[in-house]
Amino acid sequence: MKSANVVHRDTWIKLFLLVLLCFIVAPSSSCALFDGKIESFSADQVVLSANGKVLSTSKLYITPDVYRMDGLPMGGQRGITRNLTILGFTKQNKQYFYNHDKKLFFESQLDENDMLKKMKSNENVDSEKILGQEKVSGYKCVKKEVTTIMTMMGMKHTSTQILWQSDKFEFPLRIRQEEGQIMELRNIKTGKPSKKLFRRLAGYKKVDSMMAVMGIDFGAMAREKRASRNNRRPPAPQKNINDINMEEMMATIQQAMGENADQGQTAQMQQIIAKAMNQAKQTNMDKGSATGLWKIIPKRSGDKIGFEMKTPNVFTVTMGSNASLQQVFTFYQQKLKTEGWRDSGTYIQDGMGTCCMMRGEQMLTISWADNPGMEGKYKHFYNLKLKGPNI
Repeated sequence: MKSANVVHRDTWIKLFLLVLLCFIVAPSSSCALFDGKIESFSADQVVLSANGKVLSTSKLYITPDVYRMDGLPMGGQRGITRNLTILGFTKQNKQYFYNHDKKLFFESQLDENDMLKKMKSNENVDSEKILGQEKVSGYKCVKKEVTTIMTMMGMKHTSTQILWQSDKFEFPLRIRQEEGQIMELRNIKTGKPSKKLFRRLAGYKKVDSMMAVMGIDFGAMAREKRASRNNRRPPAPQKNINDINMEEMMATIQQAMGENADQGQTAQMQQIIAKAMNQAKQTNMDKGSATGLWKIIPKRSGDKIGFEMKTPNVFTVTMGSNASLQQVFTFYQQKLKTEGWRDSGTYIQDGMGTCCMMRGEQMLTISWADNPGMEGKYKHFYNLKLKGPNI
């Protein structure tokens, strides 16, 4: 069974990723991965202060199946670009973060529905006002003021931005934030970038969290407690989510980002962290916490639960099985289609992959998983993740 401390580590990963995404000035550029008229290109992603000073420059390489960003722009009026590379493979549902200074990398699952699609600038629009037309990087754009409502991890965030939108791209070529900071794509070169750019990097040590690859390892607390338990010594006092002080958390994040966040961004981050911590407090990881899942979908006979968790509107279970992943996919496809579910996409290669089923606003994702710490002989492990309102 996965320990509570390991799950606390995973909560920190999600929390940090949320904060990180809020400080990446132009997340919408990732949407070139989907359905854009210009699907493959490279460009400079430039971040400008309100007075026009260049704060950071990152390099983007985009194709329909894989993307790469060299240099991670972080917020703040002084500007900073982390010496990181993000490499994502949409078909394999994998994303890699490489820290070149520390020679570390972190591998995570790319949850397209949670992270990328919901961050498209042309979705969830609450209001839109056309301001005129201007050219950006040689492309004719419609300039408009857009207020959007974005939901991530069950939290709603409202923002108003000025966008410069070209009909050649699915995403804006320039974005001006409410605080005046600007993201702009420059030096756009259409066509597929070299395949060499999309090879996984060698010579990097794998770490088990986003915090660790950024140089801050909250997972050390969990490892320390596991070592204490194995040595039959009383564990050292350790904080849980209810003991965390907001000021301490903010100090830690500011240290990780070089203390370069301005006052407005700091206030926004405090609000986001408070909501994320509140959601973490609603997480139930006790045995039987996902019992309600089996009232909605069937459970494969013979498969065993290794880890289960219930968060608001989400069930998550990791199962051990002696069946192949394809057999698991087939079981759920056959069983659920008779109950009104539809197949929303399946990918499998070398025994790993993902299957997505949908019914109304409910979405079930079945995917390959690592061993969550189960004892016994199992050939494979897989995750079941069910999301939807009022679950």
